[in-house]
Amino acid sequence: LGNRDYSGANKEIYQNKSNSYITGCSYGTPSNANTDYGCQYTYEIKGGGIGASTTGTIYGIYDMSGGAWEYMLGNYNHYSGSNPLSNSGYTGILYDGSTFEGKNWLEDKYYNFYESDNISIACGSKECLSHGMLEVESWYNDFNITFHSIGQWSVRGGNAFQDANAGIMGFTCYAGSVNNGGSFRTVIT
Repeated sequence: LGNRDYSGANKEIYQNKSNSYITGCSYGTPSNANTDYGCQYTYEIKGGGIGASTTGTIYGIYDMSGGAWEYMLGNYNHYSGSNPLSNSGYTGILYDGSTFEGKNWLEDKYYNFYESDNISIACGSKECLSHGMLEVESWYNDFNITFHSIGQWSVRGGNAFQDANAGIMGFTCYAGSVNNGGSFRTVIT
């Protein structure tokens, strides 16, 4: 029952390769380079389907590996000198110390603000421990690119088309625009 590979040191979650972004789908294996997109197994199918949950059982959380990139409330503003090249659209002080007038920020307990595109020093000139970036950077060959000039918002997990690089430890950034390859991820604490 469950994910055949969910034992010992190998606990990789099966990838959702649904090119229609159907939740609860599984390819029946961890991330791989196969481009046979679709919903091969659904969540109720023992073995292949439920291996896509975080617990390897029907009761886990699905679509953490593949499916769609999930936006997180993690933000980075990029600049060149005193000129912002991109920003999140929220009012505040940019990385270079200049200000930007936009939407009012949420309370800081609801988001992470990253100060560098280098994950080694992105959290106020120090490592962002417990953010699931530097400490998991190479796990399972999951995608791992931090912020850059065209991406201000943190995204996780990869989408169906990331092939072998999608996974629960995968992360990169998007500009925040609407697209069919992005969704969102809620965090319960």
